[in-house]
Amino acid sequence: MKKRFHYIVWLFSLTFAFTACEKIEPELFDKDANGAYFDYQYESDFERTLNFSDHIVGKPDTVPVTLKVKLLGYLTDKARTLAVKTKEIDGYELADVTIDEVVFSNNEYEKEIEVKVRRPEVEDAIYGVCIYLDGSGDIGTGINGFNEVNLYVTESYEKPLEWFSHVETYLGGWSKEKHIFLANHTGNNRFCQDLYDSGTGMHLFNSIIDLNVSAVNAILANEPEEPVAVDLPILKETDYPAYTVPYFWSGYEQNLGIFRANKFCRFVTMLGGATTKDVAELFASEDAKQKMEEEGTAFHKDDVLYMLNEYYNYAQSGLPISEFKALCWVEIRNNVNYNLRIPYWWEDPRGLGTADIVKRYFGEYSADKYQFILKTMLKDDGAEDFVAASVLPFVYDKENDTYTWDSTPLGVKQLAGEERLKECYRVVKAANDKRPPSRQYDIPVVELD
Repeated sequence: MKKRFHYIVWLFSLTFAFTACEKIEPELFDKDANGAYFDYQYESDFERTLNFSDHIVGKPDTVPVTLKVKLLGYLTDKARTLAVKTKEIDGYELADVTIDEVVFSNNEYEKEIEVKVRRPEVEDAIYGVCIYLDGSGDIGTGINGFNEVNLYVTESYEKPLEWFSHVETYLGGWSKEKHIFLANHTGNNRFCQDLYDSGTGMHLFNSIIDLNVSAVNAILANEPEEPVAVDLPILKETDYPAYTVPYFWSGYEQNLGIFRANKFCRFVTMLGGATTKDVAELFASEDAKQKMEEEGTAFHKDDVLYMLNEYYNYAQSGLPISEFKALCWVEIRNNVNYNLRIPYWWEDPRGLGTADIVKRYFGEYSADKYQFILKTMLKDDGAEDFVAASVLPFVYDKENDTYTWDSTPLGVKQLAGEERLKECYRVVKAANDKRPPSRQYDIPVVELD
């Protein structure tokens, strides 16, 4: 065997680290040394633990563990095999591992060997295996104490340290099932750690909200074949979650109306639900569906009130009525007695002068009168086209801090601005005059052009 006088003994200092703080002197080898050793310095490197709970995504059957090996003595021009074997560790059931043949090519003196570790059959049990250099191949053993690595294998789930505060609020209590689901959902075994900024010591609030939303959407996208085991909270509408249409919404669209995320949040709260598990159970039975039918009217009334509140906010923000329907429109029904609020232009909190105009046509505000006006115009315009805000067609001029007439064509006659207001007055006044005198509302007589 041809030898080159190129020693590989420098790989150790005279004080080789075997503990975190203490070092020992390795044996020195002569020119004929032919051995190998596990190339680590600290005692902890020779005791490894592999937890399959850190390898959730895709649930791999095996996970590789790499071990560094280095040769002693002289390099050669000949390929040599290194015998790497396994044995039991006292007190532990043998872990299932596979090690391919290890071959050092000519002039190769260090490499990483791969140990394929199979997922344990039983969770929360600890398996063990000692991986050692046998010396029966072309390459012998090297330094005493550096020929064995003990590997412990388990699949044990524990609540991550980062699971507190905002994580607890927006993802709910920790469970193994939830942890596994979220890891697979995100494709990230370390999803929880990535929700926390160790530098600032703060949770990443928006990332947690986003994770809740995407996970809830995934869970509720399709009707489950089995009971939902993951109980993620349904967030409040004030958190502005971007939920998408759940599987059950189409079946109740007549009562619930067009899907909107904030409507869904309010709907779940109204029915007493709090989590994805609650929601799934709520719609899993005929009894639950009956409850939905019973609660549908109440929800619809609440939804209409919400719409009118939004219209109030839109009015003072300067949005034209043409945009109202796309934002939060709910169909009003003639056979429902609604809880209402005074329109922005009738109340006129900024004193812009619109209240005087509205009172000229409709008198002082009352909820009953306003409901009569809405349902009268609803009948005239048609339920599918009627926008409640169109009765008072003003728009706020933010630049000049005043009102102007809204230019949106509205109603059957597609009138805008003051002409739409006058048309609403004609229709409402005529309908009011047909009521018995005792049931008529106080609507002024106005001479129209």
